[in-house]
Amino acid sequence: MSTPEHPLLLTVQEVSQILRIHRPKVYDLIKAGVIDGFKLGSDWRVKRESIEKLTGPIPENFFGEKGGNRRKKASPSDEPFG
Repeated sequence: MSTPEHPLLLTVQEVSQILRIHRPKVYDLIKAGVIDGFKLGSDWRVKRESIEKLTGPIPENFFGEKGGNRRKKASPSDEPFG
């Protein structure tokens, strides 16, 4: 179950990484009611609990140290004019 240092809500990007699917499929799962998601401003958030019902507990190291979100490291191709 969720611990205080881990987020209760996940981004669509995090869900796509956990489920190993493309982001548009995450939106399809939300629309179909398979996972609990809602719009927060212009962004979508997914309840961690609904993902854990599908996959079991999310590995502790997914969120990195001190509960921070796991971020993709920038590569040279990510730079706008690199």
